[in-house]
Amino acid sequence: MAKREPTYRIDPIGPDDVGPRFAALVDRLAPLLAPEDVASVRALLAEGALVGAYDRLDASTDEVTVPIETSTLVELVLLGQAIRTPGG
Repeated sequence: MAKREPTYRIDPIGPDDVGPRFAALVDRLAPLLAPEDVASVRALLAEGALVGAYDRLDASTDEVTVPIETSTLVELVLLGQAIRTPGG
């Protein structure tokens, strides 16, 4: 018999929530990343350049191993989807 694990609902991030949630994610990841990378991502966020900020954050995590919790990883993926979705 298959083991039943709890299921969770994962809702997409609405356009109005992308900026604040992205800023909160950067705050959580800041201690794990190089300060200049964090500053660059925050500057792009302040300009409203969400795609650029996400790409910079993604590139900075390619350069180092960043240990994060599953919930943080899910937030990162959902933000990426919201940012790249038309109207998001």
